[in-house]
Amino acid sequence: MRWRIGVAVCALALSLTAHAASSTPAVPLARAAQDALESAASKEGPGVVAIIAQGDTVLFRGAAGRANIELGVPLDTNQVFRIASVTKMFTAATVIKLAELGKLSLDDPLSNYVPDIPNGGNITLRELLNHTAGISDKTKDPQPGFMKRDVDTATLIEEIRKRSPAFAPGTQWAYSNGGYILLGAVIEKVTGGPWYTATTKLLLEPAGLKQIRYGDNAAVIAGRVAGYTTDNANHQVDNASFISMSIPAAAGGLVATADDLVRWMHALAHGGIVSAKGFQQMITPVPAKPGVAPAHRYGMGMYLWRVRGSDMVGHTGQIDGFASALAYLPRQDVTVVVLANDDNFDARTMSRRLAAIALGQPYARPVAVAASDESLAALQGSYRMDDKTSQTLTVKDHQLYAQRTGHHAVPLQLTADHRLYFVPDELSYFVPVRDASGQVVRLDYFEGGDAPAIPLPRVTGPGH
Repeated sequence: MRWRIGVAVCALALSLTAHAASSTPAVPLARAAQDALESAASKEGPGVVAIIAQGDTVLFRGAAGRANIELGVPLDTNQVFRIASVTKMFTAATVIKLAELGKLSLDDPLSNYVPDIPNGGNITLRELLNHTAGISDKTKDPQPGFMKRDVDTATLIEEIRKRSPAFAPGTQWAYSNGGYILLGAVIEKVTGGPWYTATTKLLLEPAGLKQIRYGDNAAVIAGRVAGYTTDNANHQVDNASFISMSIPAAAGGLVATADDLVRWMHALAHGGIVSAKGFQQMITPVPAKPGVAPAHRYGMGMYLWRVRGSDMVGHTGQIDGFASALAYLPRQDVTVVVLANDDNFDARTMSRRLAAIALGQPYARPVAVAASDESLAALQGSYRMDDKTSQTLTVKDHQLYAQRTGHHAVPLQLTADHRLYFVPDELSYFVPVRDASGQVVRLDYFEGGDAPAIPLPRVTGPGH
């Protein structure tokens, strides 16, 4: 089927968009989406491609930036990108497909397929799929140059065997690349070949998806773009560090075009990859456990988000030189693909921006206003997120910063409506709440730019 390009809000788009907020001028979908891309990427640097589709009809297709800066080659949506952890969606679907074929059960213990993993007899494949298995990503005694070597699955498993469990299986949630590398090993044990060969034979070839494949560094892949890393503070762009794609393996080793990712998502959501029941398993959230954030719930190879009051499922990815997001709004049958050749690009935020544009409820783009040192100083202090985590606001050289426990400080920008946005473009924001005397007593945190607000009470600072 040939994909049709929509250049403005047409009848199909109108069926899902209606009107934007009254304070935001109506802008055709394609124009708004292209403006979002061009605002996020320079014409001469690394950039981003994106597609918005409803069903199998493309509403927007766009690109900004260079596929190869040295050669001056522009980006376009037919080119091949590393998709990093979006690969997990494919690995999860492969395991579920094997279960549907009767080759394994999701409740099988890992030890049936991979011996001698700590707690392996108590870890199920289901727990690996939903990140509740307790497989740590902390490497013991890392070997210099290991990330640059081509290694086999047995070598990766041996590295994982050395790690102490992060927690008892099923008791907590923590994102684990190691868990998905082990799922790749399970696929190989069951099928007798490389994990990516099974994914290709079982899922991709039957669906006619020829531009999704293992990203072998040595292979000549037509249309493969160069990866970069940017340092916005110093206005510097460098070639990305080398990493062998055998290292992320089934947790992040695939490459793809934006078009084939749209086709993949449409087929997956409509029973063309796994059964309807299988897809439902992928988008059913893991039960509440320590570590599960309400705004970032997880199923099997899929995050579960909310955008402008609508459910959105999918995955993001980040690896040397690249960032990616593949998202789907089930009720509207809308797919959003974002692929960037810059590992500092915020693909998740861009996917949310484009989804909101498709819904006719675009997010505002923050415009900073000047603030006095006195007004900034009044915001300084720590604001409690939970028993272990706080956001601490400080001022340095007339600039306000926010620092989450265990993270680096990030600059904030104040807007005319008294919101505090992260810099650079970030949808999430804080709204200071004051008492009768004018003292700031808490920050209301709008994760991803949407309500409901999460109240962060002030625990230190002026008046505390």
